[in-house]
Amino acid sequence: MKCIAIVGRAALLLLMASARATPIPAGFDSTGEDRRAIEALLNTYTTAVSTKNQALFETLLLNKSIPFSGVPTADGATQNYERFRKGVFEGAPFKQTFENERIQQDGPLAQVSLVFVNSDARGSTWGWKTLQLLKISGHWKIASEFYTGHG
Repeated sequence: MKCIAIVGRAALLLLMASARATPIPAGFDSTGEDRRAIEALLNTYTTAVSTKNQALFETLLLNKSIPFSGVPTADGATQNYERFRKGVFEGAPFKQTFENERIQQDGPLAQVSLVFVNSDARGSTWGWKTLQLLKISGHWKIASEFYTGHG
C-alpha cells in the first residue's frame, strides 16, 4: 500500500510539472527590441555621466530614492544616489565607458551586469556594477544599482 501511495504522489508531481502553463526558459539573455532599448539606456548613462548631464541621467531612474550604493568598504562607507550625484555631477570630470555587458531579462524585469571604467588625465579606475531595470509604460528605468570600485 505504501509503495502505491509513493508512486501515486510521484505521478501527481510529474503531472503537475508537465501542466506548467509556461515552461522555464533555458536562459534569460535579452534579445530584440528590448535588448536594443536597454543598450540605448546604457549608452545614455555613460553619455550623461561623461558630460555631467544630471537631468539626462535622472531620466533613466525609476525615482531618486532607488537603492543606489557602492559596496561597503573596510571603513563601512556606502553611497546613496545623493552621494553618487554629488561625486559625478559636481566632482572633477571623467569619461565613463562600459565593458563586458551582460543583459538578462524576463518580461518587464531585466538585470544588467558590467564593468565600468572611469578615465581622466590622471589615469583610470574601474568597478563592477549590477543594475536592476523595470519596463514601465514601455520605457526601461533603473530600479537599483550596486557597484564596486577599484583604483
